[in-house]
Order: sequence, then structure tokens, then C-alpha cells
Amino acid sequence: MERRLPPEYDGWLAHETAFRRMTTPELILEVQDGPPDRRLAALSVIELAEVPQETLEDWVRTLPDTEANELAGAIPAQRQQVPCDEDLRWIDVACLGYQRRRLPTFLVMLFSSLDAMDARKCKESAAAWADVSGWLEITCDDVLAAGDHEAFEDISLFVFENYLDHDDVYEAFLAVVGKHAGVATGVSTNPSRFVAGLPPEHQVRTLKAAARAGGLPFEESWALLRQR
Repeated sequence: MERRLPPEYDGWLAHETAFRRMTTPELILEVQDGPPDRRLAALSVIELAEVPQETLEDWVRTLPDTEANELAGAIPAQRQQVPCDEDLRWIDVACLGYQRRRLPTFLVMLFSSLDAMDARKCKESAAAWADVSGWLEITCDDVLAAGDHEAFEDISLFVFENYLDHDDVYEAFLAVVGKHAGVATGVSTNPSRFVAGLPPEHQVRTLKAAARAGGLPFEESWALLRQR
């Protein structure tokens, strides 16, 4: 099924076959100077590994949301032959993309890149998870300070609901719970959302941190968790 896109992208798929025969420099020019439908088609086929880093970063900052989402979706995290240092490049691009645009597609591709590094047993994987988790904590602090509840909900949905079994992500989550009363209240009043699947010691740590930060008393949130 074809995606529902703004009308300025009508007919973009008609360019795809011809664009697959173009060189990367030619496709870069299309993204830089073409009309919306040709830009989207170029992004759908371009080999991002051949695009200079400064060009990628400029696209992250300036492309309309539809095209930025296409760019994020083109990050080649799942390609079997991508070397580990290329994954680190896509992680940097995805972090920048989310930081600048708050598009959840960049979150999805960020953690897909981390998963890909794990799957290929990259020696850089542990450090990458630690770095991204530190970035995640800072990003949560920033979006909550800005009152951007939609962005925090995206992080909750695409990251915290799926990756709290990873120790570094859990520690970032715990730090956020312990610093933000609104998050603490949400976690303690609906503990099954985030806490139910955690090991018992992490359940206790999380609900006690939430209580200290302004959520329900530990005994109440613990009882809610046991009921559900």
C-alpha cells in the first residue's frame, strides 16, 4: 500500500526506476535542488554510505519532515555487510536527527543500529549503548524541561517500553524517574506499563525512586503492580 503523503509528493514513485540508474552525486543534486517528488524519490534509493557526513547533517537540519523520515528509514542498519564503524556513523546521525527534529523515526533507527551492532557482536557495542543511554537521559531532561510531552511519549513508546531490559537504558530511565515528578507520578500510578517486565530488584528500585521524586508512596505503587 502506498504511503499517504502531502500532495506535493504525488508521483514520486514514478521516478524510482530511473533514479536507481543514477550515481550518488547525481542523486545528491536531486535532493539538494529538485522538487519535492524528485527529492523523496532520490532519498528512497540513494546509498547513504556514499554521502558526505556534512551533507547528511545538513539534510537532517533542513529537509521537510516527510523527507527527513525517508532519510531516517534509509539508514542501513540492517544490511549484513555494514562494518561496525559505519553503524557508529548512523548512530551519530540518528542522535542528531532526533535532537534537531524530534521525529520518532530517528529513535527507531537509532536503536535498530544498536541492535545491529549487538547482532554482529561489534566490539564497540557496549560503549555505544552506554553513550546513547547517556544521551537519552539528557534528551529526556531537555524535552521535559521544554514541556514537550509528545516527544517524551515517543521516547517512552519507542525506547522505554522496549529496551528497559538493557542495563544502560534502564539506568537512564531510572535517573529520569528520579528527577521529574510528572514522570514519577506516571510510573507509580501505572506501574505495569514500564515496571511489570523488569526483574524484581529493578521493580523495587524504580518504584522507590518514583516515590522519592513525588510519585505515590512505594507501598501503594507496589500494591498496584502486584494487583495487575
